[in-house]
Amino acid sequence: MLLLESFATAMLLSFSYKIFEGILGVVSKQQARFTIYYWGAAMIGVSVLWNNSYTFNAPQQVMKVLPLFLVILLVNLIISRTSGYSPAGTYNTINFVLAFPVFEEIAFRGLILPVLARHPALGQLHSNSIIDISWAILLTSLLFAVSHLQYYRLNRESVRFMLFAFTGGIFFGLFAQVTGSLLLTIPLHIAFNGSAVLYARAYASKHLQA
Repeated sequence: MLLLESFATAMLLSFSYKIFEGILGVVSKQQARFTIYYWGAAMIGVSVLWNNSYTFNAPQQVMKVLPLFLVILLVNLIISRTSGYSPAGTYNTINFVLAFPVFEEIAFRGLILPVLARHPALGQLHSNSIIDISWAILLTSLLFAVSHLQYYRLNRESVRFMLFAFTGGIFFGLFAQVTGSLLLTIPLHIAFNGSAVLYARAYASKHLQA
């Protein structure tokens, strides 16, 4: 029963952005444009009310994962060149670089991951001195990837987005689970999205001048 309850909660949180967007669209189409902020405020509120959330925890065992974090940060900055993300306009760019990384980390690594991690069946899958992967991390990463269909239609481009999200989600989840905190995951997520935008802008500028 606990596993079913955990999975149902995780599913609800994973697709809660779309729920908020639908409700705001009915109440006020003008406000639907600000769905990310209403949704983010709700995720923060849930984190405040739920004691097991990682959202506001002070990090533990940072040194254990710091070398891997630095490697993944460097890899992130390189592979974001091929991500294909290119938000249009200042508002969408700010949301993509700052709002979505912060609120998605709160939702997925701050809330969903500890919800799933509390069940014994979703415990440790592989562990060594550097990597400590659990089924909860993999399932959270999968939900994180699929949740991107709330923002994009299913096509070749969105599949690429989901592959990036799934792969990145594994490392985000690893850092969150080991440290019990979002201290490392939020800047990592922001760095990926931010560098993706810079690459897209540089590519567009280069071809405009050609």
